[in-house]
Amino acid sequence: MSSDENLRRALGGLSEPERLHHERLVATTALLADISFADILVLVPILGAAAPDSGVGSDGERRFVVTAHSRPITSQTVHPNDLFGLAVTDGERPLAALALRTGASTNGGAFLAGQDRWVQSLAVPVNLANRTIAVLLREFPSVSDRVWGRLETTYFGLFRRLAGMIADGVYPYATGPGDHDHPPRVGDGVILLDAWQRVEYLTPNAHSALRRLGIDGDPTGRRLAHVGLEPRALQLTVSASLPQTEEIERNGHSVVMRCLPLIQEDTLTGVLVLVRDITELRRVDRLLITKNAALTEVHHRVKNNLQTVSSLLSLQSRWLESPEAKDALSESARRIRLIAAVHEILSGPDGDSTPFESVVDSLSSLLRESLAPPNAPISIKVSGAVGPLPSEVMTTMAIVLNELVQNAVDHGFGGAAAIGTDGSEIVVRIGREEAGLQVSVTDNGSGMPEGPLQEGLGLTLVRTLVENDLGGSLVHRSTPGGTTVELTAPLPPTNP
Repeated sequence: MSSDENLRRALGGLSEPERLHHERLVATTALLADISFADILVLVPILGAAAPDSGVGSDGERRFVVTAHSRPITSQTVHPNDLFGLAVTDGERPLAALALRTGASTNGGAFLAGQDRWVQSLAVPVNLANRTIAVLLREFPSVSDRVWGRLETTYFGLFRRLAGMIADGVYPYATGPGDHDHPPRVGDGVILLDAWQRVEYLTPNAHSALRRLGIDGDPTGRRLAHVGLEPRALQLTVSASLPQTEEIERNGHSVVMRCLPLIQEDTLTGVLVLVRDITELRRVDRLLITKNAALTEVHHRVKNNLQTVSSLLSLQSRWLESPEAKDALSESARRIRLIAAVHEILSGPDGDSTPFESVVDSLSSLLRESLAPPNAPISIKVSGAVGPLPSEVMTTMAIVLNELVQNAVDHGFGGAAAIGTDGSEIVVRIGREEAGLQVSVTDNGSGMPEGPLQEGLGLTLVRTLVENDLGGSLVHRSTPGGTTVELTAPLPPTNP
């Protein structure tokens, strides 16, 4: 059975509130792995064929699916391979079956047949509304050369408190701590506060972050408010017993504080504060904002300059008597206006993140207006999506699409003056495939002769841009019912 099928069967046995509780737990397994110095697994019973409500298979074994696997950044892992989506039996994880059956945490060991060794394990029932919906496993080496000091003891004590909250059904919290673009992790800094918000312990990284905010001296045994720092997030966490996140800027430094309440028997017993100094990250963010603003201004100025050049060409054409010269200047002015339109789009709020399909939609409107008379318009349809593209590719493609649509009008419909009123249509299809950017332009005109697309300046320009600038290829197919021109161009991979 595939991993996807295992997950579907396991999660299918949870109600909507239980599924949401499970998702929140999965989102916090990295924290639990870091403070417990161990791999954290979440196991959900899978519905068996023999007894669908029991999670017991036809062979009598209870089966689970690993719905989350987080490795610690504070210690070594016992599982080199990712176990997400793997189905396991109670014979492989007996403590999980015991915790599921009793609804209580239990310690012990497990033999990993694939690695031929024993690991230590702690199984914690994930309880919600008087039902055990999953089991959280902490697995770590049975023998370790790690020397435990104050930090290790404090971290593991925090894990045991959170594990108790998991068994009590109050962790994960009913609401998240709030989104942040640079959330802190355990390795960034930890401050442990007691029930009266006094500092019990703080890591060296957390101490450094506080000093950057102007907090000198050792705050241990004192409230943060008494040493000059009173985060609003901490106040809200204490008053509502819910997690909160706040970014504090002081003395030219930026620090993120994520406050997590520690609860036992409906009583706040302390607060876990994760701290991260993001001063350098914020500096980089500001540089990126400045760079984007500069790029936007460049696109705006280029657009203005191109529009000026287009206007000058249009004015010059009025002084000419030769029809060929007028047409040549008008065609050049139109090409320049299309490039200016691309820079205008790139100078907008979205900038270089503008999807290519939005650019094609805007260009199709300009082409429709400039190539067809009002009494006999061309229908230009656009389909497909590729997302953002580099600005130089967008500019090149604007020129290519302009020439291909112009070619369809000239060869497929016999020029703008000959366009009929019975549905002259051009279809532009775009897409991103393994080969790269895929674009086709199809018209329902009379077609044109087979052969290389090297007739005239426009089509020669298209072939040069596609093959030399984009490194792609160009082919066309023509029938009495129309012509299709297809181009393929490689593209850099998109960012995840």
